[in-house]
Amino acid sequence: MVLLKTTLAGVTLLVLGILALTVLGQYITVQVQDVRRRDIEPHAEFLVGDVSEWARLLPADVSVSGTADVKEVPSNQSSSIHFLVLDDENYQKWSTGSQATSLTSSTEQGKFNFTFRTGKNGVYHLIFDNRESLFKKYVTLSASYNEVVTNTVSDTRMQYVGWVLVVVGAVGTFYGLLRKAPVPWA
Repeated sequence: MVLLKTTLAGVTLLVLGILALTVLGQYITVQVQDVRRRDIEPHAEFLVGDVSEWARLLPADVSVSGTADVKEVPSNQSSSIHFLVLDDENYQKWSTGSQATSLTSSTEQGKFNFTFRTGKNGVYHLIFDNRESLFKKYVTLSASYNEVVTNTVSDTRMQYVGWVLVVVGAVGTFYGLLRKAPVPWA
């Protein structure tokens, strides 16, 4: 005689564990965020006479960071330049000579870092203004932003639950089958 209740409980747990391993893992998902670096300009080298402008299409709500290295052309010495970043609307104002609001603006010497945050999808203009200097400038620019991508993937924790149920169910089934029930009249 076998332990019927223990055997049935073990078989039930074994079947639930196999179902958890094979079927339920596909239907239970989690959201995973992945941060990917996107280069706007990995490495650009250019000459600035009066004004140089770089227009790039950027997504909304990202933080853009980069570095620029400014050198004076005849002497190759570190030099200063006026750097500003404008969205498309303010760029139109700035190019006509009207008052414009920049996302970042600075007059930097030599190598410098910059950061700005985009408010909306659109074209953003990186402007190097050298009109205050008599000498042309050689600029090396690199810029990138981090984009958060959300993916839906199956939850791997369900496999652990399934394996626990299989092991406990197998142990319960074997115990119920191998263990003899006590005889009450003996």
